[in-house]
Amino acid sequence: MKKINLIIGLLAALILGGCNKDESAASSGIDSKVIIGEIFRAGMAWNEDVKSMEALKSTYPINIGVDHTLYGPEGGVIHVLGSVTGSMSIDDQTGSIQSGFMQLGLTETINDYTMIYNGNTYTMDGAPYISLTGTFTLAPGGTTFGTASSMQIGGGFRVTGPGLDQTINIQLTIIINADGSGGHVSGTYGGEGVDYTF
Repeated sequence: MKKINLIIGLLAALILGGCNKDESAASSGIDSKVIIGEIFRAGMAWNEDVKSMEALKSTYPINIGVDHTLYGPEGGVIHVLGSVTGSMSIDDQTGSIQSGFMQLGLTETINDYTMIYNGNTYTMDGAPYISLTGTFTLAPGGTTFGTASSMQIGGGFRVTGPGLDQTINIQLTIIINADGSGGHVSGTYGGEGVDYTF
């Protein structure tokens, strides 16, 4: 279980680490990377609710129901529902992960989620929601990802703030580097192309 939390925590840190302030963002708006980061952070917070698991065995099934609420730094919530399923092969002698496979299927409902960016307050609401799906393969040792590790984020939300009242539709794919050191985000955000490496 600790390795699962470590891997998911590493994945979340890598994505969020790539969501730094974009110097070209207009001062009257909010950087798309900030919003993508908040949506991703909510979707990856499911493992905070997992308190205990069975003892390790040769093939370890993963079947985790997700019902988690992420509270906004300035109010509001993102409610995440869904599941994480898959399996892991564990060496009974050493306890090390030989291989693994996980699938995420989550829905994020956003209600008055409020944050501050560049000194301005912005609020997000689902229009109607965001879906987050993903497939992750783990290489031997459980600390690196297989080449098939990716996530898809899609849906719509409304953002309001100083000089901004916009409904934004997104369709993103996030490919995770095999060594877990980062990845690549591509797709559309509000009808415009998104393509960056983190």
